[in-house]
Amino acid sequence: MDQILRVNDSRTAKHIAMEAVKSMWGYTFPSSFYEAKYDRAENAWDVKATYFEERFIFKINAATGDVSSYKIEKSP
Repeated sequence: MDQILRVNDSRTAKHIAMEAVKSMWGYTFPSSFYEAKYDRAENAWDVKATYFEERFIFKINAATGDVSSYKIEKSP
């Protein structure tokens, strides 16, 4: 039986990450700075946003739409 996903495309995953960045750190930058990839094994979206020297990394649960983890690191 297929599971119903609240986040079933990359556009929605990017939007959730954009809102998380805005609410947590007060940054707003364009959607072109984001990339999203679906991880079928974890049933989650891995979203990365690169903004100059920083990279924001999110794991978004595809079934619930919750941000399950996030971190900031220096971009290479």
